[in-house]
Amino acid sequence: KNIFWLTELGKQLVDTYSTNSELFYDLIHFIFYSTYRRSGDIRRGRFWLYASVCDRLWQEAPAPTDKSALTNRLQIEIRAAFPGYDPSFSEISVGGVFSWLQTLVPPFLSKQDPKSQLYSVRRSYCTPQLFHLATALIYTTVEGLQYGASLAVNEQHIEAICKACLLGTEHFWNMADLTQMTVNGYEMRRGQWGTSIALEGPPAWITLPDFSNEKAQENISEFGGEE
Repeated sequence: KNIFWLTELGKQLVDTYSTNSELFYDLIHFIFYSTYRRSGDIRRGRFWLYASVCDRLWQEAPAPTDKSALTNRLQIEIRAAFPGYDPSFSEISVGGVFSWLQTLVPPFLSKQDPKSQLYSVRRSYCTPQLFHLATALIYTTVEGLQYGASLAVNEQHIEAICKACLLGTEHFWNMADLTQMTVNGYEMRRGQWGTSIALEGPPAWITLPDFSNEKAQENISEFGGEE
């Protein structure tokens, strides 16, 4: 018979859902957003779609959403991102991302009235834990820094972190201050030449999937293409 059990991350998410639903939805968003970028594994190509939908909507916000136009645009982009394959997805897949982005607090997508289409608005805040994870994503995966080193924050870093959090860039420094006060191991270093952020180590309050020992396999079945 089949036996299923929760991973350590699964247990943490169940506990979080029962005590802090706002944080739960932010964590699921980050896991979806970061999985392909952290793993680089083509088997997890569906998460490329999630992140790309978020990035495109964030870039255009505030704006009404056009699911059909976005789907067509991303179908072109995904073929460029995965040459040699024939990835495909439908508007339903993009709509699934839309549904999730409405559950965040505050929501990134919402209707201005019941009959109107969804409208994107960059968030004014997020949980400090999401901001911590987004910073760690840029710190390690994008910049390749060792823990303890200083990340000299520039406009590109601000945009990338805010994009991962679906946050307005004008709220970056307030969230950075709040995260430093809330999360152990998150340090802001202010000096004569600007402000840096240093992370003491990987996030200790959550057990993220470790992709470092996995080998990417040459298929893209998750998009519905042939293996």
